[in-house]
Amino acid sequence: MNISKSLLAIHFCIISFGINAQQLHTPQEVEQYMKKSTIQYQMDSLSVELEVVSFPLMEKGYFLEKTEKGIQIQQQEFLLPKKAKRFYKKATKAVAKQKLEKAIKFYNKAIEAQPDQLRLINEFANFYWENGDWENVAFWATKGIELNPIDFEAHARLALAYQNVGKKTAALEYIISAHLYNRNHPKNIEALSSIFAENGMNYQDYLFQPEYKIENRDSNQVSVQANFEPWQSYAACKALWQNEESYRTEMSHLAKANITSIEQKECLLNALIGYGKMKTGKEEFPIFDVLEKSLQHRMIDDFIFYEIKLRQDPTLIHFLPKEKKERIVRYLKTIRVNKEVNPE
Repeated sequence: MNISKSLLAIHFCIISFGINAQQLHTPQEVEQYMKKSTIQYQMDSLSVELEVVSFPLMEKGYFLEKTEKGIQIQQQEFLLPKKAKRFYKKATKAVAKQKLEKAIKFYNKAIEAQPDQLRLINEFANFYWENGDWENVAFWATKGIELNPIDFEAHARLALAYQNVGKKTAALEYIISAHLYNRNHPKNIEALSSIFAENGMNYQDYLFQPEYKIENRDSNQVSVQANFEPWQSYAACKALWQNEESYRTEMSHLAKANITSIEQKECLLNALIGYGKMKTGKEEFPIFDVLEKSLQHRMIDDFIFYEIKLRQDPTLIHFLPKEKKERIVRYLKTIRVNKEVNPE
């Protein structure tokens, strides 16, 4: 995909804001702003190794609760009344002794005594998983989802149960839900890739992780450090936004969009133009092929949400309107799978 810079800017603006293409700035225009500024910008090589970024994981047991303050995320504690606790302890002892029929009996009794305890249901589903009983895994994972529709563990287990019995389409739907409810969970990502492959699509866990550093050495001198494109163009754009208050004010009048969103989109545009200028090494940045595809299909906001925001805060998926969640699912099924693979 080779889009000219001018056409790229036009497409980007139409998708992003519906405003004149000239109102988002290219790397050349960012450079001109820097030259006119009272601040001295120095483009340097990245002199230190950046810290490895770790992304947060959702813990088990979270659910949504309506409160006076709106929808909030809560975590269910593993509390059992005496009767349920007694049966649960007997079930775990039976499992340890490989007395499977007794384990099933006591799990059932524990759940009868405490039917709304999600951890009990998930453990029972896992018991069947360990014993290869996919029908019962599916039954109890479904019960878990009915009890808590955002439980990533139940969605993932149901997806894998369906995968094991050859229900590829159903497996894909549930593993996507499991993945979105815990964006950075490595096992869910591995399962997602596997199930996508069985459905004839190739999902790779590409990472959008800019490599740059901006240092304010004094009140009028800024060092912008990046070793190569596309991060040099991205870093220069970020430096301008961070240090030029008049620039932020000027850009804030362009559209009704949130100012942070305008900044992110302009800097993505700069990075993508920088990527387009590269003569070698593009294979090191596959995420920019995804960005370019997002641009062509008018799904930039979905790219930003899935690749950046949801990585940083996995809880955000729970506060999206239904139609926007459906767009993220469509993004995964169309933009994020870059080519077909032959299922085995």
